[in-house]
Amino acid sequence: MAESDNPIFRIADRAAGLRASGFDVISLAAGEPEAPTATHIVEAAVTAARDPRTHHYGPAAGLADLRERVAAQHPDHVTADHVQITIGTKHALHLALGALAGPGEEVLVLRPSWPGHVGAVESVGASVVPVLVDRDGLTSVDALEAARTPRTRAVVVANPSNPSGVLHPAGLLAEIAAWCVDKDVWLVSDEVYGGLVFDADPFSATAVVADSSRLVVVDGVSKVHAMTGWRVGWLLGPTEVVAAARAQVSATITHVPSITQYAALAALTAPVDADTVADYRASRDLLVGKLAQVPGVECPTPAGGMFAFPDVSKLLSAEHPTAAELAAWLLDEAHVAVVSGEVFGDDGTLRISFALDQERLTEAADRLVSALTKAGS
Repeated sequence: MAESDNPIFRIADRAAGLRASGFDVISLAAGEPEAPTATHIVEAAVTAARDPRTHHYGPAAGLADLRERVAAQHPDHVTADHVQITIGTKHALHLALGALAGPGEEVLVLRPSWPGHVGAVESVGASVVPVLVDRDGLTSVDALEAARTPRTRAVVVANPSNPSGVLHPAGLLAEIAAWCVDKDVWLVSDEVYGGLVFDADPFSATAVVADSSRLVVVDGVSKVHAMTGWRVGWLLGPTEVVAAARAQVSATITHVPSITQYAALAALTAPVDADTVADYRASRDLLVGKLAQVPGVECPTPAGGMFAFPDVSKLLSAEHPTAAELAAWLLDEAHVAVVSGEVFGDDGTLRISFALDQERLTEAADRLVSALTKAGS
């Protein structure tokens, strides 16, 4: 999808235009934290930049200390040899799928889901087979088996999901992984929001699957550590997949910049701040509680991530017949930017971020409640 065709970019461009005209626009459209990166992480990058050793080429695999730190977050059978450092989680996803699938082959992608999953599959020449989730936002072995063909090479599952915040329980994820092993299909587990789980303990697929021979995890520091601009992620999997990814890194980018890798190492050395997760939980509860005041809006409580994903289909009308048109109207009416579910594969919904400070979120939510109530009247 070209940027000009992407509702996220269209809304962002229109919001920027309104701001330039003097309007107080609050954006709940971005897929990133509003908060800056923690000071100790920035200082680690500054220190690294002053070290002459970072002024030269580094290993294509990534810094050994960083790979070891990533591996240490997983069960003991995971070592640094199973880790490839990448330029963000999106890069890791592209490398993983490039190693697993290609032209004439298929990848199962849950819908609704982040459009980057579709884009990554298409970029390696494979075909996307959408698998619609159930009413609870979950998939199942039965649904995956119904979509599987002899050409199926992988299934991509984000846990928690972007846009819905749904968390596939450990038991279900283990069932999916076992099915993958049985059917010789790869499970690609996107865990970039994995540290933002609100009502349960966070977990990686590596900790719950009985057999990880068909498991690849992609993750990064972007969301949990407010480091979207630093572009550091990783791919974790069997050594043959890591070797294929490493060859691509060496042939294309040489390696991820060492300075940003040291910043990521600093981020992973300290545990995720419990206050950060608590703040996100409070923001989630605030937004979901506000949306519950609007007749006709149904908003499940997200288990993780940084988005609410309300169903607004009952508010669609001749005036705004699609969620995309409703989102455009909300920007004009309430000066709040949100994203229509169209880009994620569900046109009756809106994706609304709660990753900003409580005062601005409260103001934005109040504006949305007023405008959405008006839309449904």
